[in-house]
Amino acid sequence: MQNTMSKMEALNKALKILPATEEDIILRGIISKITERIAELKKAEKKLVAKYGSIEKLENKIKEEGVPPDDHTLYNNLLEWRAIRYELEELTFLLESI
Repeated sequence: MQNTMSKMEALNKALKILPATEEDIILRGIISKITERIAELKKAEKKLVAKYGSIEKLENKIKEEGVPPDDHTLYNNLLEWRAIRYELEELTFLLESI
């Protein structure tokens, strides 16, 4: 049977062992998660750049060609790209403010 610690037990044990405060440990965890998410988003954005060149080119393609009623891929990709940009801005701002 596997013995697992609760989050608080793990934190308390870490505080006894590590030369760090609770705030340090929590802050490092937050920073780690933010940087992981930024890396994921940049990877997803890189795929869109490879496919369309830029968000502006995708927007122009949609304006010029429209979106077929039976295939919303272009529009969905544009929405995804906008969401990625927004989240990257928010995460970058958060990371810089820490």
